Amino acid sequence: MHSTSDPAARHYKVRSSGSTTVTALVLVITLFVLVVGCRYMHGANTPSPAVIPDSTTILWTGAVTSTTARIVAGTDYNPADVRLHIDTLSSFRSPDTIRGMPAERGRMQDDALAGIVHFDLSDLQPGTRYHYRLLARGDVLPERVGTFTTFDDGPQSFRVILGGCTETGSRHPVFDSIRVASPDLFLHLGDMHYSDIARPELERYRQAYATVHASPEQSRLFRSVPLAYMWDDHDYGPNNSSGAAEVQDIAQRAYRGLVPHYALPAGTTGTVQQAFSVGRVHFILSDLRSARTRNAAPDNASKTMMGVQQKKWFKDELLRARDAAVIIWVSSVPWIANDLQENDRWSGFTTERAELARYIDSVGVASKLVIASGDAHMVALDDGTNNVYGPGDGIRTPVVQAAALDRRGSAKGGPYTIGPYPNRFSLRGANDGQYVRMDIEDDAGDEVCVTWTGRRWAYDEQRMTDLFRWEQCFSAEEASPR
Repeated sequence: MHSTSDPAARHYKVRSSGSTTVTALVLVITLFVLVVGCRYMHGANTPSPAVIPDSTTILWTGAVTSTTARIVAGTDYNPADVRLHIDTLSSFRSPDTIRGMPAERGRMQDDALAGIVHFDLSDLQPGTRYHYRLLARGDVLPERVGTFTTFDDGPQSFRVILGGCTETGSRHPVFDSIRVASPDLFLHLGDMHYSDIARPELERYRQAYATVHASPEQSRLFRSVPLAYMWDDHDYGPNNSSGAAEVQDIAQRAYRGLVPHYALPAGTTGTVQQAFSVGRVHFILSDLRSARTRNAAPDNASKTMMGVQQKKWFKDELLRARDAAVIIWVSSVPWIANDLQENDRWSGFTTERAELARYIDSVGVASKLVIASGDAHMVALDDGTNNVYGPGDGIRTPVVQAAALDRRGSAKGGPYTIGPYPNRFSLRGANDGQYVRMDIEDDAGDEVCVTWTGRRWAYDEQRMTDLFRWEQCFSAEEASPR
C-alpha cells in the first residue's frame, strides 16, 4: 500500500492566477510520471536492498513422484559435510538422515557450483507430506527448512499452477498467492529470471538463481511446493537465444547443477527436456532453446526448435503416452502464431510445426493433448478452434498461455477463443501478476476433467481476481496410470 505522500494521491490547492495553476498542474503530472516511470523502468518488484543473495539462498524441491523427490540446496560447506533430515513430523522427532552429493559428479567441481548439494530421496510414501531441514557438520541450520508432498499412486485429482516470466528476484505478492492456493505442483514455463546472460560464466547463473531465492516470497513458495521448470530465452541466455549462443554448454551445466529436475534423457550433457506422469496425466517439457536453429535461418526442413535428437525423443514420448488420459506439453513459446515476421515463436518454424502436428495426428494423441506456453506476458486460452496446423482442419488441441507472473504485459500469437489478457501496469507503480490454475479431477472413472482458471493479482484492488474459467473432459476409458 502507498501512503498519501504518493504524488498520485496528493491534492493541491493553487491560490494564484490561471497560468500559475497550469504550471502547478504540469509539475504535479510530471512528478507523477517520473515516479511511476522510474518504478516501471527499474522494476517495482525487485528484491529489497536488505536481502543480499548469496550461495546459501538456493533451496527447492523438484522431481517429485509418489515415492521419490530431489532437493537442491546452496551451502557454504563441502557437500560431504552436509546432511538432510527428513520426517513426516515438523518436530523431526525421528528423522531419516540423508547424505548429500555434489552438483556435478564424475568431473572436476567448478568453483561456481561449490557448496551446491543434491539430495535424491527414494522409498517415500505416496500422498505424504514431508518436512526437511539441512545440517552441516552435525549442526542443524534452522533457517534451511522446507516441506513437500508426494503424489498418490494411481488415478488422482490434483492442482497445478502454470506461470512464467518474472523480474529477477521479484517480490511480487503473486508468489504468496500461488503458495496459498495449495498447488500440488508449480509448473514454471520459463524466464524465471531476466539475467540475459551472454558470457559463458557459470557463476553468473548461480548468482541469478541465488537472486531468485533471495526473494522471501519466491523462497517461501519454492520451499513448500514442488517444482517442474523449463527455461526460455532470458533464463537460458540472451534475448531470443538459440543453440548457437555462446553460453549453451554453461547454461546446460547450470540447469543440471542448480535446478531440481526430473530425469534428463540426454544424460549429463546436452538438452534438458524431461517428462513425468501424475496418475493418468503425462507431462512433457521440451527444451526449445539449447538446440534451436537461429531464428533468422530459412524456414525449411532443416530449421528446428528441438534439434534432431530431442525431436526423436519427443515423438517417442508422445507414442509412449498414448495410454494416458491427458498429455500436457510445455512449449515455452506460443504455438498458435501466424505472423511470419515474429520468428522467435512457432510462426518462424512453420515447417517443423507442420511436421509435429502431422505426427500428433498420426499417432492418435491429438484428442489427449494440451499445449501450455509462456513467453507472451498474458493469459489466454484457445479451445482448439484456432489450432489449425496439421492434416485437414488441424489437430484442434487446446492451447493455454500462462504469464506474466509480474512482467509488463504483451500479446503474442493468436487468435485465441478466450483472451488474451495482457498483464496490466497498475497506477500504483507496479505490474499486476498473472498465472493459470489447472485443476485435474480424476475419480478413476471413464473420463478426466481439467479446469483452467486464468487468475490475476490486481494491484489496484490488492486481491486475486479471475479472468476466465474453462473446462474440458478427456476420455479415460483406455487410460491407465503411468
